[in-house]
Amino acid sequence: MKKRIFYPLFCCCAFLSVPLMAQQSPLLEKYRMMALDYNHDLKAAEKNIAASVEIEKSAKADLKPKLSGAANFQYTGNPLELTLDAPSIGLSKTVEGKQLNYGGSLSLLQPIYTGGRVLESIRMAKHQQSLASNQAKVLNDAVCYQTDMQYWSAVARQEIVSVAEDFRNSIAALVKTIKERVEVGLVDPQDLLMAEVKLNEAEYQLLQAQSNFETGRMALNSMIGVRLENATELDDQIPVVVIEDSVWLSTGAERPEIRMAYDRIRIAESTKKLNDSQFKPQFYVGIDGSYSSPGYNFKKDLDPNYAVYAKVSVPIFEWGKRKSEKRASSFRVGMAEDNLNKVMDQVELEIGVARKALSQAIERVRLSESSLAKAEENEAKAVERYNEGKVSVVEVIDAQTYRQTSQVNYVQAKAAAQGHYSELIKALHGYDYR
Repeated sequence: MKKRIFYPLFCCCAFLSVPLMAQQSPLLEKYRMMALDYNHDLKAAEKNIAASVEIEKSAKADLKPKLSGAANFQYTGNPLELTLDAPSIGLSKTVEGKQLNYGGSLSLLQPIYTGGRVLESIRMAKHQQSLASNQAKVLNDAVCYQTDMQYWSAVARQEIVSVAEDFRNSIAALVKTIKERVEVGLVDPQDLLMAEVKLNEAEYQLLQAQSNFETGRMALNSMIGVRLENATELDDQIPVVVIEDSVWLSTGAERPEIRMAYDRIRIAESTKKLNDSQFKPQFYVGIDGSYSSPGYNFKKDLDPNYAVYAKVSVPIFEWGKRKSEKRASSFRVGMAEDNLNKVMDQVELEIGVARKALSQAIERVRLSESSLAKAEENEAKAVERYNEGKVSVVEVIDAQTYRQTSQVNYVQAKAAAQGHYSELIKALHGYDYR
C-alpha cells in the first residue's frame, strides 16, 4: 500500500520541483564541476548509459526482417542413381546424381508473432537504460557531496592555520613583554620560562596545522584532477550556512534511488513477460532464394529457385514449467516492490536525520560564536590586568588558550554546518549538474 500512496506524490513532485541548493561558494561550484569531469566512476557510468542505448537499438532491430546468406560446396564420391524400367514399352532409363553440389542462397525471415517477446525486450532495454541513468545520478550526488566535504575540510584547516598563527603571535608578544619586565626586575624569570614553553608549544601547533592543511588541500586536488602540489585557491573563511525555504519543504521524491527502485520493479515485470513469451505460439514467415547446381529438374548448370514458407511452433506440454516460471517471476516482482518500500523508508529517515543534524549544527555555530566573543573579551581584560600587575602570567596564558580553543571550535562548527547542509542537499537530490 505504501507504494501506491507514494506514487502520486512522486509524480507531482517531479513536475513541481524547484532548485534546492543555494550557492555556497563560487569556488566550490567550480570544483564540483571539475570533480564531475574527472571522476572515473562517472565516466564508466556514462559508458554504461551509452551501452544501454545500443542495447535498446539492438532490441528494436528484432522487429525488422532478417536477411541471411549461405553458400555450400559438396563433392560426393558415389552419387545417387535412379533407374526407371518400363518393360511394356521397352524403356529403361537411369538418372545419375551429380558428384559436385554447390551454390548460394539468401533467406529473408520476418517474425509475425513471438508471444510479445520482441516488444517486451524493447521495453526491458528502456527500463535498463533508465536504471543506468539513475545510477549515474547517484554517483553525481556522491561526487558533489564528497567534493563539498573535502573543500570545507581544506578551508577549515586553512582557517585553523590562521588561528595557530594568531595564537603564536599572541604568545610571542607576551614573551616580549615578560622579557622587558624581567630585565627591569618587575617579574620572576620563571614567568618568562613558562611563557617560552608555551611559545614553543604554539610553534609546534602551527607546524601541525600547516601540515594538516597541506594534506587536506592535496586530497581536494586529487578529487578535482589537478596536481597534488598545486596551490588551489580557497575561500579565506567558511561562510555561515544560508538555507533556502525549499530545503525544508522538499520531500526528496526525485531521489534517484527511488527511481531506481521503480526501474527494478519494471525490469522484474518485463522479465516475467519475457519468460512467459517462450510458452506462447511463435509465428514466422520467410522467403528462401537459391542459385545452385544441380538445378531444377536435375539440370547440370546453376539454376535459380525460391521457396515461400510460414512456420508456427506451439509449446504443448512442459510438465508445469510455465507455471513454475510464472510464480518465480511474480515473487521477484514482489521482492522489487518490497525493495521500493525499504528505499522510501531509508530516504525519509535520511532526510529527517539530515535536517535535524543541520538544525543542531547551526545552533552550535551560534553558541561557538558567542563563546568566541566572550573569550576574546576575557583575553583583552587579562592582558590589561597583567600590564597593571593585578594577575599572573598563568591567567594570561590561560585566557589566550581559551580564546584559541574558542576560535578552533567556531571554525569546526562552521565546517560541520556546511557539511550537514551538503548532506541534506544530497538527501534531497539537490545537486543537479548533469
